[in-house]
Amino acid sequence: MKTTDYYKHGGDIYDIKRRHKKDVIDFSANINPLGLSQKIKNSLKSGLDSLIHYPDPDMYALKNAIAKHFNLDKENILLGNGSTELIYLFFNCFKPSSVTLPVPCFTEYERAAKIVNTNIKFVKLKKKEGFKLHLEEADYSDAIFICNPNNPTGNFIADDRSSIKDLSYNMIVVDEAFMDFVPDEDKYSLIKEAVTRKNIIVLRSFTKFFAVPGLRIGFLVSHKENIEKLQQHQMPWSINSLAQKAGEHLLFDIAYIQKTKELIAKEKAFLFAQLSTIKGLKPYPSEANFIFIKIKSRNLTSTCLKNKLLAKGLLVRNCANFKGLTGHFFRIAVRSHKENVQLIKTLKKIL
Repeated sequence: MKTTDYYKHGGDIYDIKRRHKKDVIDFSANINPLGLSQKIKNSLKSGLDSLIHYPDPDMYALKNAIAKHFNLDKENILLGNGSTELIYLFFNCFKPSSVTLPVPCFTEYERAAKIVNTNIKFVKLKKKEGFKLHLEEADYSDAIFICNPNNPTGNFIADDRSSIKDLSYNMIVVDEAFMDFVPDEDKYSLIKEAVTRKNIIVLRSFTKFFAVPGLRIGFLVSHKENIEKLQQHQMPWSINSLAQKAGEHLLFDIAYIQKTKELIAKEKAFLFAQLSTIKGLKPYPSEANFIFIKIKSRNLTSTCLKNKLLAKGLLVRNCANFKGLTGHFFRIAVRSHKENVQLIKTLKKIL
């Protein structure tokens, strides 16, 4: 596998369009099927005139909105060009000599670690144990990254947040990019602990829940001393003016938030039930807005299935390039009911 393929993500509809000359229904990117809310569209339109000015370098209004929503002090928040920028920023700033990565997980942790020559200790999450992380079995290192809910498996790899916050690592980075989809997120999120503990950093993203991957808005929460250190390594104007403008309103679009949670819960249950009836597939329970699936047949790989579905205009996430997985796993995002029905019908025909 080429290095460029190893680090590829879902959602690359541009490459599909170039190579296959066709539009697809994208199940590979875990984006809210409701798309942009009307309130956000209006805020983007109203912010067009601001493009003649540099973005606010302090991102004051956006930071204030996040602080208000999560009941935090602004000094504990650092904004970034998506949470991915903040992952790289962490490694560039703290340069841990070693990092523990439970796999499979988001590939950018590994990529960012390699850039600063951090030694990586992989801990394999076992499918027979439901891809759970046994924290006591993880080798000690300077830092650990925990994606909760995990990407691509969709589960909480660590159910008990107390077991995470009490780890003895110098730095504990918890990626909560999909936490917005969890009904009782306060039970699992470590945002409150990150404010007072110098060894905890929590990553959050607006990308998935609010369907704004093109705007690139992410933030992290941590002790103010960590925020100050990270700021010294961050380039200016990380978030453009339109992204800042939209971000001010996202968290307070209550009707959109409620509608999203109802839609995802209903359609995820539908998809899981339908997938469970297909003999050749094993779906795994998910806390996020996507479902992780194993192909039972040894004769059908995830690459082959992806290509068969692509021929029908459906794009799924082939998980063959996730470390710790074989080529018999794929992931699908929860989309509209009509689109979900189309995917299920097509899968049944293929399998």
